[in-house]
Amino acid sequence: MIKKTSLTCLSMVLFLIAVVLMPSVTAAQDASDGKGLYQTHCMGCHGQRGDGVSDGAKTMVVKPRDFTKGIFKFKSTPQGTLPTDADLMQTISRGLSGSMMPSFASLPEQDRRAILKYIKGFSSRWKTEEAGEPLIVPKVPEYVDTKRSRRRGKRVYFGSGGCMVCHGTKGDGRGAMSESLVDTWGNAVKPADFTKGVYRAGGEPEDLFRTLKTGVEGTAMPSFMYILRDEDVWNIISYLRSLKMEE
Repeated sequence: MIKKTSLTCLSMVLFLIAVVLMPSVTAAQDASDGKGLYQTHCMGCHGQRGDGVSDGAKTMVVKPRDFTKGIFKFKSTPQGTLPTDADLMQTISRGLSGSMMPSFASLPEQDRRAILKYIKGFSSRWKTEEAGEPLIVPKVPEYVDTKRSRRRGKRVYFGSGGCMVCHGTKGDGRGAMSESLVDTWGNAVKPADFTKGVYRAGGEPEDLFRTLKTGVEGTAMPSFMYILRDEDVWNIISYLRSLKMEE
């Protein structure tokens, strides 16, 4: 009886140990899988150490992200805060239009999540900080893309928004400040050329609202979260979308 009880207790102890260790084993497995996937799909541009230093990066106009600083351009969280996993998954899955960052939507979701976890390991920020509170994008107003909204957006673009200083009077990215802009890493950056209708994080009204509200971290593109009213942001979006030149 005593022997049977001892075996039962031992089994319970082993079970509890397995339960405690399982998350760390799973995390280690994810990291291991993520490393291999990263080396296959990402290292050629972002480098072995995730710092954006690679042979491929030398010839790129838009430099690969340096993951070691934990700074990401396109996200739904306020400037100065970490992005959510959903933000990173969106970039991995959709890619960044107009850059060398492709879409990896063809990879299984579990592979993309493994890469995401591995990328987060490059910066110590993830060990001490939580992701910021994501912006909730409201429903797109019916007036977006109307002539009236475009006219109002144009006034904000040249007025309180101050957009023409960098993006130019024609929206072609040739503003007075366009040649002197650099990012956090000291790389020259060019303002978006709205006449091409290509937007890194997506050109749908919801995408542009998110970018205007949260800014593009690590660049001169500010957050308009507390500068412009939502109505003004939607009107600017109407104006920007009207600047695309016909093919």
